[in-house]
Amino acid sequence: MQKIIIILCTLVCLSFGAEAISIYEIQFTASAGSDGTFPSPYLGKTVSTEGIVTAMDFKEGGYFIGEKLNGPWRGILILDRNPKVKKGDFIRVSGIVSEFYGMTCLQDISQTKVISSNNPLPQPVLLTTGQLSNAGEAEAYESVYVRFLNVTSAGNKSLKNRFTVTDGSGTCLVLNNQFGIERNHKIALNAQYSSLTGIVIYGYSEFALCPISTSDYVIQQPMSVQNRSWGRIKSIYR
Repeated sequence: MQKIIIILCTLVCLSFGAEAISIYEIQFTASAGSDGTFPSPYLGKTVSTEGIVTAMDFKEGGYFIGEKLNGPWRGILILDRNPKVKKGDFIRVSGIVSEFYGMTCLQDISQTKVISSNNPLPQPVLLTTGQLSNAGEAEAYESVYVRFLNVTSAGNKSLKNRFTVTDGSGTCLVLNNQFGIERNHKIALNAQYSSLTGIVIYGYSEFALCPISTSDYVIQQPMSVQNRSWGRIKSIYR
């Protein structure tokens, strides 16, 4: 019986055939590399990692996962054009650590296992637009689920579905077309958003926030006339 158990355990381990490490371990590096894209220390190695699916249907093919306890270096792109997972799944995935146009990712996926489903997404990391416009600081948030608060669209970048936003700390790029929502959400220039949420991606030497759904755009609602009038009445009787 003991031999059978040992054999079964060995087969389970071989089925993934990879070193189990955290997303943080795959992503974290202090070395910019020869091209300045901060490649993973595990580049070229086959690994297994776990995370919650935070975004599906990435334009370039694949999806993103993040650790349950969200933070810098805790998100990664999974390049898989035929994924059998869905948003909110907690999964274990094996693949080769690679660089995709400067973004660390897993590709040549050998196995994916859904551990549980319908999990809440990790809490988005609160960032300033200035943090994302600073490449040295933004690197830590590549593929991470993040949120801006109280931002204004500052203008477009001449190309469709690209615009910039600022919260006063700096101006950064937002891409509206990375998850297929551009048909349902039109960019409103000079609009004020109480929050903008999405995944941080890197491409063409620039970091950008990419909203996942139309609900990630929360327009700042103006104070109603009734509320303003009631505020004046209350102030009279103070």
